[in-house]
Amino acid sequence: MKEKDKWKVEDLVVVKRSGQRVEFNSTKIALAIKKSFDQVSTTNSEKQINKVYADVLLYIQKNYIDRKTINVEDIQDIIEERLKANKYEEVYKSFNEYRERRAASRKAFNIKQQHKFVKAIEHIIDRNKEGKNISSSPNDLLLSFGKTISCEYTKTYVLDNKFVRAHEEGNIYIHNLDYFNLGKISSTHILLENKEKEEFKRDFILKTIEAKKEIDGEIAIDALDDILASIFLKKYKKEFYLLLNSYLKIVGILDYINSKKIEEIIEKEASINFDINIFNQFILNEKVKELFILAKEDAKEKTKKELLVFLEDILNSLEENGEENPKYTISIGANETEEGRICNTCYLEILDKLERKENITTIFKIAKTSDINLLNKVSNLIIEGKNIALSFLTASYNQKENTHAEYFSSGNRIFENEVYEEVGTQGRMIVSSVSVNMGRLGFKYEKKKRKEFFEELEEMLDLAKNCLVTIFETIGNKNKDNYKHILNGNILDDDKLEYGQKIRKILKKGVLNLELAGLKECVSLLEEDSEKQKKLLYEIISFTKEKCKKYSIDSHLNFIVSETSKYRPLHKLIALDKAIYGMRKNITDKDCYGRLDTLFKFKKDIKEDLHEIGLLQNLLTGGHLVQINLSKNTNPKEILNIIKIAEQENVGFLKLEIRK
Repeated sequence: MKEKDKWKVEDLVVVKRSGQRVEFNSTKIALAIKKSFDQVSTTNSEKQINKVYADVLLYIQKNYIDRKTINVEDIQDIIEERLKANKYEEVYKSFNEYRERRAASRKAFNIKQQHKFVKAIEHIIDRNKEGKNISSSPNDLLLSFGKTISCEYTKTYVLDNKFVRAHEEGNIYIHNLDYFNLGKISSTHILLENKEKEEFKRDFILKTIEAKKEIDGEIAIDALDDILASIFLKKYKKEFYLLLNSYLKIVGILDYINSKKIEEIIEKEASINFDINIFNQFILNEKVKELFILAKEDAKEKTKKELLVFLEDILNSLEENGEENPKYTISIGANETEEGRICNTCYLEILDKLERKENITTIFKIAKTSDINLLNKVSNLIIEGKNIALSFLTASYNQKENTHAEYFSSGNRIFENEVYEEVGTQGRMIVSSVSVNMGRLGFKYEKKKRKEFFEELEEMLDLAKNCLVTIFETIGNKNKDNYKHILNGNILDDDKLEYGQKIRKILKKGVLNLELAGLKECVSLLEEDSEKQKKLLYEIISFTKEKCKKYSIDSHLNFIVSETSKYRPLHKLIALDKAIYGMRKNITDKDCYGRLDTLFKFKKDIKEDLHEIGLLQNLLTGGHLVQINLSKNTNPKEILNIIKIAEQENVGFLKLEIRK
């Protein structure tokens, strides 16, 4: 075979302006072309981008076959020439202007970091040119500018260039890149036990809204029914005592009864379901007994009315809190006391009364002893289109040591704890998340040996892990003084942290979330047979799970593995891969990479499908969003059947949505 026949464009060495020599990276060419198209086009331009990209590579292939090096400037000249040849005049102009700005910046700033940071200002201007901020208010624009500056500063001065390059090229996605250098924490489960009051007061929830200012992600209010049940009991006992005194006074016998002793007896009761006969020593006749019974019933109704008003205020306040990312999760359903049942019923009544709350996901927890009446209410609310998800306390991996896992609306969970002995969820956080682009790996190893695929997967996981550790150290170096709200009894053991101390020790009880994006497309590219795809899927997740376990042991930090479910990273990663690999049927011919649940039909074989889901969720220590879209004709009985099967098949988290 001739030497020319062996030659590949990847064999070229790129000579940078500084004289530094680096490997040829075709991905950078695709990204440069895409960036120029994005500046001038508001419509889908993936095909045009990929065509120009292919033209540039073909030109280099033909004209540089006898060479060993290529200059950066030559590559840019070729891009411009191919844009012109394809008659993309506006894109050519955008690319050319960008080159001129970069040249001017390099001339003005001798220090590389200063030159790179200028991109932040230009990026702000570019966003306005793209029309992305047209409808924004001045405050929204100010926030956008600040985020851009923070992001570019972080990329220039905080993160190692290998992490930034991997993010920009689409090999990984750093989720909280805009905010982590400012110290913002990602999704967090907050503690509320120490905020119990004898009254349903609004400051109960205002503290949660204030904490959102320091959280870049979702706030989870776990077991709200437990907290409300405790408040309900206290409030009920107080109302019962006051009403009883009032009724006894009306009939003129209050002065003949030891009211203080009655109060002492009431205070000892641990439930509203106490037997009226405990007051026999004070019940002089049937008439008096009727007053005790009346006070008991009236106190319950009065407390319920206050609770309903309070719950409506909570949901409306959280939904309209005005923060940039106003996402909340509220879990209920596990408290099986009488007052807990009342609180859960009242919550579902208010959910039924109000319009769908997009910013608040209610997670109803299902146990073997769940009240069928509550399950019926939940089923009807799902049919009405309310924002409800289900978590299953019956799942083997959701229960341990007298506690259970709680979830975020994304299906993410925090439960295991490799660093400390205790397991659990409340008061713990996802410190940060980084996604590995599995779709990209699927393309790269479509027709190659599986061993090579796993070797690069290991490299990408190591890269993502190191990036997460850097983020952990950056946030961990902040002081408690930087947090006026969240570190105020909301986070596990934050009371043990003195002012002026770094927050590293409480972050260690949180988790670092290593996500896999585009898993469905990855296995589809690597395997045609559906059964082999599932087998490979388990192999990939098991491999990543073991790596996370090793990372946790080596670093003494909690690493978890989950599937990327959020739109933004899945959209960005597929957009970059379209530019490089073009439009592939059932792979890149859509708006974003799909989740694993889209591998399943959830129709005739729903039991088998949910069995597979249970196996996957057992492997994904950080959680997995499963959404089943139901037809408009679905009835409550069908939903109850799905819930029953999910329980049997060890499913941990599920969302049922009526198809619009």
